[in-house]
Amino acid sequence: MSSSSSSSAAAVGELAAATVLGVAVYVLYFNRGEHHLHPERYLVVFAAVLTASVALLHLHHRLPLSEALSSTVNLALSFLAGLYASVLVYRQFFHPLNKFPGPFGTRISALFLSVRFSKADSARQYLTLHKKYGDFLRVGSSDLSIVHPKGIQAVYGAGTPCTKGDAYDVTKPVVSLHSFRDRQLHDNRRRVWSAAFGDAALRGYEKRIRKYRDMLVSTFAASEGKPINVVQWFNNYSFDIVGDLAFGQSFDMLKDDELHWAVRLLAEGFKPLAFGLPTWVFRLAQLIPGATKDWFRFLDFCRERMITRMQNTPDIPDITSSLLVPLEGKKVAQEDMNLLVGDSQLMMAAGGDTTATTLSSIIFELCMHPGQIEKLRELVAPFMTDPSGEVLNEKIAHIDHLNGVIYEALRLHPPVPGIIQRKTPPEGIMIEDTFIPGNMIVFCPQYVVGRSEAIYERPEEFIPERWYSRPELVKEKSAFAPFLYGTYGCIGRPLAMMNLRSTLARLLTTFDIKFAEGEDGSSFDGMSTNHFLWCPGDLYISFTKRERV
Repeated sequence: MSSSSSSSAAAVGELAAATVLGVAVYVLYFNRGEHHLHPERYLVVFAAVLTASVALLHLHHRLPLSEALSSTVNLALSFLAGLYASVLVYRQFFHPLNKFPGPFGTRISALFLSVRFSKADSARQYLTLHKKYGDFLRVGSSDLSIVHPKGIQAVYGAGTPCTKGDAYDVTKPVVSLHSFRDRQLHDNRRRVWSAAFGDAALRGYEKRIRKYRDMLVSTFAASEGKPINVVQWFNNYSFDIVGDLAFGQSFDMLKDDELHWAVRLLAEGFKPLAFGLPTWVFRLAQLIPGATKDWFRFLDFCRERMITRMQNTPDIPDITSSLLVPLEGKKVAQEDMNLLVGDSQLMMAAGGDTTATTLSSIIFELCMHPGQIEKLRELVAPFMTDPSGEVLNEKIAHIDHLNGVIYEALRLHPPVPGIIQRKTPPEGIMIEDTFIPGNMIVFCPQYVVGRSEAIYERPEEFIPERWYSRPELVKEKSAFAPFLYGTYGCIGRPLAMMNLRSTLARLLTTFDIKFAEGEDGSSFDGMSTNHFLWCPGDLYISFTKRERV
């Protein structure tokens, strides 16, 4: 055999070995466990190996630099071919989720749907896909969207073996109650938070909130029936409250009628979540100079506000008062500060956006069904005896129809309409007769669940009575979970419901409320987007002051 033939055969052998190595790396390493936290390390290792290979061939084996580069590139391409061929073959033919239906591209990657979500309308897209494919929808190689009536209980309910998915690691090392994936760490932090939502604490918040409700009502009264964009004003209202309860000072958005720059940065930071991108993409983006500077500027704002708050003790305790109790008498470590920053970011996102959108949804539905306005007004009026026009939550919390209106708005317009990620345990879970394999990412999109005929009778209709006097209209009660429930349920639910009830009662008894001239409500949902949190379109409402009886 000639030397050229020998060298050619050797080169082919090296390329084959590189291909086999790529296969082995995927099968033995990347196809096991989680690899989303430090994707940059793999790039660094890959680049280092390539550099070392070029240096070895050039310096030790005396190959010309161009030939060393060429050989290394060929080996690298062969390695990647083996790696990605393994990915494609496994996901196409051997993956545990292959029995579940979905668009063909989702068998390969969740990035397939990221393109489809280009208009930030994933909630509506999930609805369309589930209508086509059924209760179980494969939306990524290891991702499953579930709208089966028993799915919510199995995935999120009390006693579920499911844990939080990798998306909760996206902001590390800044963490919060919401982002803890370790059950023990979560439970420990939740115990700290629980003191912030006891009865005594809620009564204090009720006093703190009243001045912002007064400002909101004054703004609506001053409009004298002219169009008011309630989406904007409820946003101002909710974030002023959150600023007060989290940092001891509002954002002055009601006073200035202007979006505070930090609130704007928070909203901008959530926008990339519209596309359902894998966690590793966000982790890589943090390494690109300038790509995430606004998000970290927002976190710096939270840090500065939290430091200021720690130096000032309020007369009426706020939420942060409870979070600071474990730190009394000790030096605040960096880990402690990161947790406080994370929790303050959680308060802003979970307490500001969600309350604002729910208030907007309620007003939208009431204007679509004006008969509901008079019915609610009659029910709450007997309790509106304070000359200020205010009412304590405890006086109206028992009104079934008031709660039913809130629940119906949450059902049809959930503040988190799409992905709330969970990971199945290694042994998998059963949802009635369907087995979901272990270590899969699962979620139940509330927007789709709320419109399911398998869960609700007449699901597209706004019927508050279904929650108290017409229970036959709810086929599966466990499927209604706008606040979730169980271990990871929203701890701020009592505060949210208190504010929703009292604000709604005050507005209904103070104003005649209807769509503004030219408004039909079509843009509210039609122009909405979903950036993890739901962002409704504009909604112009006319508020005319009623005469007090």
